[in-house]
Amino acid sequence: MLLMAQLCAFCVVWSQEKTAYFQGKISYVMNYSDFKGNNINSKVAAFFDREQHLYINEQNYKLLDQNKNHVKLYNASNNAYFFFNRDHTAYKIDVTSKTTQRVKVFEVEDTDTILGHICKAVKVEADFRAYIYFYSPEIRINPDVYNNYNMEEWNVYIKASNGALPLRVITLDLRGKYVEDKEAVSITPMSLVAADFSFPKDVKLKRLKYGLDLIW
Repeated sequence: MLLMAQLCAFCVVWSQEKTAYFQGKISYVMNYSDFKGNNINSKVAAFFDREQHLYINEQNYKLLDQNKNHVKLYNASNNAYFFFNRDHTAYKIDVTSKTTQRVKVFEVEDTDTILGHICKAVKVEADFRAYIYFYSPEIRINPDVYNNYNMEEWNVYIKASNGALPLRVITLDLRGKYVEDKEAVSITPMSLVAADFSFPKDVKLKRLKYGLDLIW
């Protein structure tokens, strides 16, 4: 009986640990401004998303726009990352490729409350971009999955936040001279399976011709 009780206790702890990571959907709304603070949503509408919907589990994620078109797709099991264009084509990209030579991380003495979650902040600076992330430690994924995920300095942020998913991201793009403010408007835990992260059948895969610099 004692052995059975110990086994049951172990199973409960193991189950809690296995389900500690977030799985589900986070929806974001995005607004854009120039460096003077002027709203430029209408000017960039043809090029940038106004909504994004993140679906994520422990080994995969996909990002959809307001029209339910794919923006990004990642399968960690085979390290497959896809970046989607608006003409129903996509590129397969090596996520171990670095998109910047310089990366610095700074703690930010600022907080925000988003959807009832008190969020801490961290800043990540790269060659041509800077990100300020607001995150809640309560909503996190396994950071080890993204150790070698260099795209957009994501692995740097995930390490700094101990796996917490951002609920708000302010991106300063020095080349495009604009600011993107992306904030979560809903968080929906849900069970997701591998089939939810399949490559869409109506998208054609293209080969990169000029490297990553034209995308980032």
